[in-house]
Amino acid sequence: MDPVSQFPLVFHDQQAVVDLDPQALATKLAQHFPLQDFAPRNPLLNPFRHRASTAVAGDLTLTCGYTSPIHGCISDNPGVGAINICYQGESSYGVDGNIFQIHAEAPLYFNPGFSYTYASGHYNGLVLHVDLQRLQDTAAAIGGMGLSGRRFAPDLQRPQVLSTTEERQAKLLLTMRRAFALLDAPELQARGDLEVLQLDDLIYRILALALCPQLEQRGSWHGEGLSRELIFEELLEWIGANLQSPINLTQLEQRSGYSRRNLQLAFSQRFGCGPIQWVRRQRLGLARQHLLNPSPSDSVAGISSKLGFSNLSAFSRDFHNTYGIRPSEMLREGRRLHG
Repeated sequence: MDPVSQFPLVFHDQQAVVDLDPQALATKLAQHFPLQDFAPRNPLLNPFRHRASTAVAGDLTLTCGYTSPIHGCISDNPGVGAINICYQGESSYGVDGNIFQIHAEAPLYFNPGFSYTYASGHYNGLVLHVDLQRLQDTAAAIGGMGLSGRRFAPDLQRPQVLSTTEERQAKLLLTMRRAFALLDAPELQARGDLEVLQLDDLIYRILALALCPQLEQRGSWHGEGLSRELIFEELLEWIGANLQSPINLTQLEQRSGYSRRNLQLAFSQRFGCGPIQWVRRQRLGLARQHLLNPSPSDSVAGISSKLGFSNLSAFSRDFHNTYGIRPSEMLREGRRLHG
């Protein structure tokens, strides 16, 4: 018997359920997540055996277990992140042609709801599924300063492997394992203390810290380098440099870390209008400069399109309302001045 199968499970080892029929287990698993394929690897060499236990912490359901070598496929699961943590053995995951491997030194694999294939040897580990929106909101709450969760979306929209060779990740992974150990504390369960401890919140916070490297610098966000005022000024500079490309509220949230509400408030206090209205004003101002300093090949339609105005009529109307002159008239004036 493989030595990995002799290790106890993370929690509720004595209550574990044993499955020896892979097809029956696959049917059971498919009721809980989008399982496309599940089968033993080399069944003649390794008779199938799966031993697992389940625990609940708030909104989280966690399953730990041992399995003999298997392979399979999970389909897309939008909005749900898969966390796989290796205690003994190894496993690999394939996403869009990339391979992610976990083992003792790199024990955690995070998948943000993408379809993936998997293949494991003899394996002892833990799996849980998290709400990606809650994870994103948790990261924003840790960051503070009225940050938007969208600031952390890039980190939480890509597969990752966390390693114990990186000191900070190693400490967070150790803390998470200690949190999982609380699930095996019957005295806490019996008195209802486990629910009061809100273990699911702790797990979400640890995962947010581990998966979002930006949070390591959160202490400096209140210092001289990243004050709110400086962040806002940097956002205005970025807008000015990107007026020729489409700009939407989601981009502004991600660039600044401000929530949508705080963005609206900041622009209203500074400019008396919302962020998208201000961007439009800047585009109109830039269009005016182009019209007054045209190149020989410039046209109103070409200038408006180059500056991100998708509707020529709307551009002409807004330009006239703002400057009291039609853009075609200003272009003629520009050609007269620089003809």
